[in-house]
Amino acid sequence: MEKLDTLLNAYKALMDVGRIANKKDFAALLGRDYAGVVAAMGGNPKFLTDSLVARAVAAVNNVPVGEALPQRVPLIPVEAHAGSLVDFSDAVSRYDCEMVVSPVRGASFAIQVTGDSMAPAYPSGAKILCQRVDETAFIEWGRVYLLDTVNGAVLKQVRKSERAGCVTCCSLNPAPEYEPFEVETQHILAWYRVLLIMSLV
Repeated sequence: MEKLDTLLNAYKALMDVGRIANKKDFAALLGRDYAGVVAAMGGNPKFLTDSLVARAVAAVNNVPVGEALPQRVPLIPVEAHAGSLVDFSDAVSRYDCEMVVSPVRGASFAIQVTGDSMAPAYPSGAKILCQRVDETAFIEWGRVYLLDTVNGAVLKQVRKSERAGCVTCCSLNPAPEYEPFEVETQHILAWYRVLLIMSLV
């Protein structure tokens, strides 16, 4: 399913930035037959080739076909969520970690969303690609970040807090049990920008 996920996410990414408008455009961009690309997107192993996926990744990365090497990033296992992501990235070998292909450049790792506090935009079970950022440069208030805290990883929309030295973490799910809460910045070990949400297919 990894190759199919990568192909579908590349298609979505190209649609999102307006480089293509439909599957015919996608096939033309990849230099492949339309029917074959549609079959590949449907999961047909005869057409879902490494070459096709590499072309899709190259198209997303906006580099000439043939020069792109698909970036593979670790998929952090669920059991690692309660620990430090910084410690995890410094010692990947501690976990039997699956590697996934990222259709976008700059991802540090992939991680699975658990719980429904960020639904429907980030449903439980979805995988997100994250990139570590320097929060001392600037913070995009209102953006969704994965925060590596002393109590584990939390995926939240981050807003400016009225309290000095704190940020407000908000859920996207409007259910009353998901009230905003504050986290002291001294308890945040690292900030990660969400680059892409992976398909649940």
